[in-house]
Amino acid sequence: MPAKRAPYPYVEPKATRKQRQEIEVVANQRARDWGFQIGAPLDAVCKKAGVDIEYSRRPNEILLEVPLEKRPVIWLPHAARKKDDRVTVTTALGHWALHVENTREEHQGCGIQALYKPDRSDALDEAQVFSLAFLMPSQEFVETWQQGSSQAVAERFDVPTKIAYLRAQSLELGDCS
Repeated sequence: MPAKRAPYPYVEPKATRKQRQEIEVVANQRARDWGFQIGAPLDAVCKKAGVDIEYSRRPNEILLEVPLEKRPVIWLPHAARKKDDRVTVTTALGHWALHVENTREEHQGCGIQALYKPDRSDALDEAQVFSLAFLMPSQEFVETWQQGSSQAVAERFDVPTKIAYLRAQSLELGDCS
């Protein structure tokens, strides 16, 4: 895994300041563009998005690295569970979809490193909103959530139960009925 501070000039992604609903529109469009299917593995999605996935040793500081002249890489920790990896991958894809183009335009000649613990969290927060919307589209999520089992929701979308609860909270849903 590369060092947090790479030898080439780099910047962290710049937030777009989009509202949750705007980010959800982008997430839904990218899901269609990249051929995402609910609960399906994300390898083909990443390939279609033009992003590689690699596993790293500790310390695992970089979530998404976008070098100047190479393919972008999502860095996953070796010891994570598959369901957690799905959230990590789609958070990185959120940075890729929302932040990379604008950040590159503003900082030409720099690579981009989205960190697990960034100096400022606003771009990471947007990427996480993208992740929830990408993995759990609102209509499908609401329909499943209303059936009454958070575990069933987590299984359908192949995410940790705590992530299903975060999605319900983002959509202002109460507990499962």
